[in-house]
Amino acid sequence: MTAQEDILNSEKKTSDFKYVSFVVKKEPWNRYKLEDKSILKTKFILINVTMAKTLDEVLKEREKNKKLVEIGMGIQSRNVVGVEVPNELRGKPTPEYTQEELRSSIVEEDLDFEILNGEYWNEYQLENGIRLKVKNTLMNVAKTSKFDDTGAPIYLVDGVATIKASLPKSMRGKIMIKR
Repeated sequence: MTAQEDILNSEKKTSDFKYVSFVVKKEPWNRYKLEDKSILKTKFILINVTMAKTLDEVLKEREKNKKLVEIGMGIQSRNVVGVEVPNELRGKPTPEYTQEELRSSIVEEDLDFEILNGEYWNEYQLENGIRLKVKNTLMNVAKTSKFDDTGAPIYLVDGVATIKASLPKSMRGKIMIKR
């Protein structure tokens, strides 16, 4: 196989999916009190859901093969982060910087934090009847020496998303969702 054929085949594979519409049922903010007294706010935002096949295609495949069928699912998401800082932590806004400069400007690693309002489950209803629940859990917060345009310190935030998918009752035991 030539390099050109390889590229064309990989493009075919990555574009061989269908977008699934969804309705946001809940997308709450999680709030944390950092050891420096700042309030960190995070929100998981679901942007797109894709599936390798429609549920109808999967059910037809199951009827043909008479066994449990997997359906591939992918999600595209973003985390939104905001911070409320005490006045004494504010500094002079930092001019533009690269991600590398930001990472190399960490002044406090692994800040302790307290969960203020719980870490809530986001809920989404997909057009095909599948219900998604996502919980974003804060893992690590680092403070940099850089300041945003309001003078608030810039924090680097790491978290992990836990995802649960529930099939409609009529499809349970027939289909398995694979991410």
